[in-house]
Amino acid sequence: MRPKKLSSNVFLELPPVLAHYIESNRNHWMQGNPKRGRLRILDRPGSFQELESQAVERRQLFQIMGKTRARALKYNSGFEVGRREALQHYTIHNENGRLALQAGLVYGQVQGRYIAEDVKFEFDLEAGTLYREVILQSCTEALVHGMVFPGEECSCCYTAGYISGHISELTSRNIITIETECLSKGDEACRFVSKLDVEWEEEANWVRNAMNMASVEDELAQKDNQIAVAQKMARQAPTESDVTVEVDEEDFDEETFIAESSAMLPVIKRAELCCQSKAPVFITGEPGTGKASLARSIHLGSERYDKPFIEIDCRGMNDETLRRELLGYEQGAIPGSLQSYEGALQRANGGTLYFNEIIELSPVVQGLLVKFIQTGGLQRIGADEAIELDVRIIAATQSDPDKALKKGALREDLYYALGITRIDVPPLRLRDTDLMRLAEAFLYEFKERHARSDVAMTQDFKDVLIDCSWQGNVRQLRNVMEHSLIMSADGQLTPKDLPEDILASRWVRKPDLLTEEVILATLNRTHNNRSEAAELLGVGRTTLWRAMKKLGID
Repeated sequence: MRPKKLSSNVFLELPPVLAHYIESNRNHWMQGNPKRGRLRILDRPGSFQELESQAVERRQLFQIMGKTRARALKYNSGFEVGRREALQHYTIHNENGRLALQAGLVYGQVQGRYIAEDVKFEFDLEAGTLYREVILQSCTEALVHGMVFPGEECSCCYTAGYISGHISELTSRNIITIETECLSKGDEACRFVSKLDVEWEEEANWVRNAMNMASVEDELAQKDNQIAVAQKMARQAPTESDVTVEVDEEDFDEETFIAESSAMLPVIKRAELCCQSKAPVFITGEPGTGKASLARSIHLGSERYDKPFIEIDCRGMNDETLRRELLGYEQGAIPGSLQSYEGALQRANGGTLYFNEIIELSPVVQGLLVKFIQTGGLQRIGADEAIELDVRIIAATQSDPDKALKKGALREDLYYALGITRIDVPPLRLRDTDLMRLAEAFLYEFKERHARSDVAMTQDFKDVLIDCSWQGNVRQLRNVMEHSLIMSADGQLTPKDLPEDILASRWVRKPDLLTEEVILATLNRTHNNRSEAAELLGVGRTTLWRAMKKLGID
């Protein structure tokens, strides 16, 4: 079982099943067969490379690729290896999450990469906190880097990436590890700190950029495109100082994307990085959180902004229909096809193809999508040859992709292909400062639509909005604002103008927040069943009875 909460004291007590690996002065888990040219450590095949040869390789890597790209390569490589080994450790130790988390550093020490000392490791995933601090003595990566680039900044990018990937896999969270002290720049040891991505600030931007860095060819092509666009805009720029831009209402998604709260800052940062990349994007979030709007924003913010944005709703279509819609077909390839048909992938060439509820795809169709992501090639049904396409894939789901992976609803290869860049959109109830901005935006929209310029929200109305749970998120808020405006008789929006289900779902923090409107709406919803009403409100039956007596409700 993968742990959700862990105490540092419990974790730092290395159990015997792991301790015996590093308590011996000799390595009993290495087997060499010179006759066959084989070396195995912990029953896994490998090879030996002395430190000097590693130093030569590292110097060439940094000189040819440059420091930024070389660090990104090392971090990403370490992350992938850490993730893969975490799965192996989880299996080896009978799905014991605690042992698997500890095994990463233990096995690294057996392999001669460092001497590990865990300083602190505590996390509570439900509370959204994680902190790990580890010290590595005699870290070979630092020693190798110091041979060729002594006295520079912290250099153990591969090791930091490995720790990040290992913890990320076992906690199903995006973890970033940063080295704060390093042997290569004169410190006594290498010190690493791991935290959730959202807990890091700007100091972790280089890691975020590394995880989303495009290839050299793509970056050069993007620069050329940006130059061409800039030249075109310069030629077409108007001479007037004031420019009015008119936008068609149909260009807006109904899930208005306002995001200024602290909970949305990581989402915005990731989206901005995605705009600079061609990698697939995986967006998760509850229904109505604005996943489609975010996908469109990434498309419009990228170099593909003037190319097609095609959306496919994966719900309710059978395999054959989806296959035809994705791939297209030649004339006569299917019964009744009098002409050829361009599928969604071909129509989105140069642009973005957005999959809503990707988990609804069958494993067969998911396999087709994986193949396209890997090769970029498309062969229409009935065609003799494949064609090359340039399509960015953005997929979204309201389900937990990790649970879907375990249940087999989501293929592992598709999960990892999409998970290169994953964005988790928080629910509206966690976006405190965004809620009222969205409500104001929707109210303005509906005042214009229904010619009700006099309508305004009272403070009581605003308080109820803030206290509601918003299971339908932004989409639900939008519908509620239109309903309330229509129901308002005097132009002042009050709690009585809200739908009953909204009042009944209001978060009750104290008994004195059980207002008459909330109680009546809840009783009406439960057909006057007080026990069900109390349960729905999250209070005891006696508390509800006292509140009703105080308010004079029979």
